[in-house]
Amino acid sequence: MITTRRELAQEVLAALRTVPGLRPAAPVLRPAARLSFDLDLLAIDVDDDVVEIRLVALTLPLPPLLRRAVAALRPVLEGTRWADARLRLLVTGLDAAAFPAGAE
Repeated sequence: MITTRRELAQEVLAALRTVPGLRPAAPVLRPAARLSFDLDLLAIDVDDDVVEIRLVALTLPLPPLLRRAVAALRPVLEGTRWADARLRLLVTGLDAAAFPAGAE
């Protein structure tokens, strides 16, 4: 049973990793220090009424990609205190792989 925000974020991240074409938009940090946690967790914010996930799209078009993400992520919230939370997906970047070769 998921009881903490961190546990929820970890489960959300695991579900997101099953969706081809998306990745977490974790901040880029200099490798000056070794970190003992998954930096991708920094792309997820869990509040009482909103679960926000910042994403980078690796493929297009976005609408079907985001629908697949919601289908994978919504079940993670069910049965938790965040079951009624709004799921906010923010595409903060498009990977170059999303564009066909030679497209300008």
